[in-house]
Amino acid sequence: MDRARSLPLKMKHLPNPCPAGQTASPPRERSRRAGLIAGISLLGLLAGCSTTVVRRSVERRVERRLSTILGPAERYRVRIRDTTDAELVKGRARRVEVRGRRIYARSAFLIDSLLLTLDDLRYEGGDPDLVSVRRSDLQVEFTEEALNSYLRASHARYDPVVRFRADEVDVTVTYPFLGTPTVIHATGRFMIREGRQLLFDADKADVSFINQPGFGEKFVEDRVNPLFDLSRIDFPARMESVQILPGRLRASGTAAITTQINN
Repeated sequence: MDRARSLPLKMKHLPNPCPAGQTASPPRERSRRAGLIAGISLLGLLAGCSTTVVRRSVERRVERRLSTILGPAERYRVRIRDTTDAELVKGRARRVEVRGRRIYARSAFLIDSLLLTLDDLRYEGGDPDLVSVRRSDLQVEFTEEALNSYLRASHARYDPVVRFRADEVDVTVTYPFLGTPTVIHATGRFMIREGRQLLFDADKADVSFINQPGFGEKFVEDRVNPLFDLSRIDFPARMESVQILPGRLRASGTAAITTQINN
């Protein structure tokens, strides 16, 4: 009997698993908090994914459009920076960076590489027309082989050949003097005319059949200039400076790629 009466006394010391006035257990509260945190994280993830989807869609559309404006290429890569979804939907991009590789201007002249940045670009349409841009910076490079291929088509009569040296240009032409093909060598540099043409400015020339100061230099210039003309390849750019590198030329300037929209 003494043992039987001692059991209720021990039970009085056990904690109540659900105290009066408590509506939910601590584990359930923790579960609710965990669900809320997961929901917020998911919303943040979805928001970031949405930005990526919208931006990449516009980038791909601009890449396709560049093939029409600049010419088909082995590759265009477009990246849009510092721009929100709302701006992209309205047809605005704060900064666009373009890299191009092996662009065939007018499907004829090979541009080896292209770097282009566009600030405050406005565009319209699914296959976007580039309506306006506040500022553009363009840099292209092409090889002497590409220029010589262009010259064979545009100056075939005198068979000009160009060689790029460090900060110097060598030009060779063949002139039929008294029925005999005569090779003439000249050295000089490039000059830019009206942002669209490259002119050869000869410093010295070897013209064996006439020994007259200044004659040889002008003789070669008259037969090769303009050495290069952007209008002939329908490339929408203006040159501001050129840098002659061994075997290649780097030209910097701006791009004229906007389209007039008629409402």
